[in-house]
Amino acid sequence: MAQPSILVLEDDEIIRSLMVDVLEEFGAVVTSFSSADEGMIFLERTSDPVDLIVSDIQMPGLLNGYDLSKVVAHRWPSLPVVLTSGNTVMAAQLGNTVKFLPKPWSTERLLHCVQTALEQGPSLH
Repeated sequence: MAQPSILVLEDDEIIRSLMVDVLEEFGAVVTSFSSADEGMIFLERTSDPVDLIVSDIQMPGLLNGYDLSKVVAHRWPSLPVVLTSGNTVMAAQLGNTVKFLPKPWSTERLLHCVQTALEQGPSLH
């Protein structure tokens, strides 16, 4: 696969910066925002392909990461989404509809999850 294009949505600046660094080192082209709202605007306006979205679940704004994943599944069904959160209760409610990466994650876990998502494609149909 050529350089994957990954959209990172994370409101914690330190975590977002780390995620971007790890994914760029992995060879991805990364675009990042601090909210799902900004991510949605980017998806609607960009003409560049996006291969994967990695999003925190709980963020400020109208949409949270889970809401975003549902919109993406409907509008861009071939675009895989990985959701991440430290809230295991919320994660349990997701069921098997999306790929989930619990926080705190190691760089190895992050990369494994991203590689798997890129290989398998979307899990929502």
